[in-house]
Amino acid sequence: MSISRTNPMMAAAVVAAACFLAASPRVSRSDDSEPVPQNVESAVDRGLAWLAKSQDPRGTWEGHAGVGGWAAASTGLATMAFMARGHTPGQGPYGDTLNHAIDAILALQQPDGVIAEARQGEVMYDHGICTMALCEAYGMLDDARQARARIAIGKAVRVILNAQRVPKVGFDNGGWRYTPEYTTADMSVSGWQLLALRGARNVGADLPRQAIDDGIAFIKHHVAQGGGFSYTAGSGSNAAMTGTGILALSLLGEPDADEVKPAGDYLLRNFNNLRGEHYYYAAYYCAQAAWQLGGNYWTTLNRQITQDPDGLIQKQKVDGHWEGSEGGDVVCSSMAILALTVPYRYLPIYQR
Repeated sequence: MSISRTNPMMAAAVVAAACFLAASPRVSRSDDSEPVPQNVESAVDRGLAWLAKSQDPRGTWEGHAGVGGWAAASTGLATMAFMARGHTPGQGPYGDTLNHAIDAILALQQPDGVIAEARQGEVMYDHGICTMALCEAYGMLDDARQARARIAIGKAVRVILNAQRVPKVGFDNGGWRYTPEYTTADMSVSGWQLLALRGARNVGADLPRQAIDDGIAFIKHHVAQGGGFSYTAGSGSNAAMTGTGILALSLLGEPDADEVKPAGDYLLRNFNNLRGEHYYYAAYYCAQAAWQLGGNYWTTLNRQITQDPDGLIQKQKVDGHWEGSEGGDVVCSSMAILALTVPYRYLPIYQR
């Protein structure tokens, strides 16, 4: 059963598997790409070489053992990192690396549709990231893998829509948290689910309008004092959540919403002061948010990410990886690469 556009309220209640186009065009670099400095390109390529060497025999990448495993999330992020540089499954120097990764993500899907190493812990992080990775890879896959991915994405989207419909209170409505059954929500987990839904729509998923509208309302309810976005409604803003909010609104069709420009101004004032354990997460989201905003927002934030003494280029280790506590070195390295490759415009989700 597919989701109907003609009766979105009923479709949201039923929340059946998404309906996909029979085929998807191969992905190519968009016309609005811009030159990438040699030092950035070199950093990205060294990081990808380190990731390729770090992939385990089953095609996954290990995450931080203390954060629910994170093998699924690590694998999804690493997969997108290669594709963001223009590498495609089955072709070129990392063709086998990516095919093994896609097979691993498909194999991680649980009987109920959740994509995670096991049905425990903070699985919605894994699930949203891996769903997004499958959607981004969909148009690049061979026919057999694309057919498997179509089924997997349909099941995964159903999980996301069902989890959004779990009754919540107040401003948590329309969002998501750690497991599909959670009755509260936060900006971080919700951001990944909304990106996954946008990715699914890009490859032909027929989504209920109500799900998108509820997601937009959730984001807007998380504006905090100073113009940024907060992790939970009523809490303080930070750069990572502000980047998440800007990107979500931009990709869900509201780039000119009243909340977007003040949030961009908040990033200009606060990103350079970012410290602590969420630097890579913030860099990932803020780079994409700044690209969506364009102009001085992009120029300024990209310069801070790539040129500042505490920026991503300077944080890279000699062997090519980035080190941090945000899910482990694979997660940090993948997010760093994804932040640096925004100007390449290879991934569909990166398009303006």
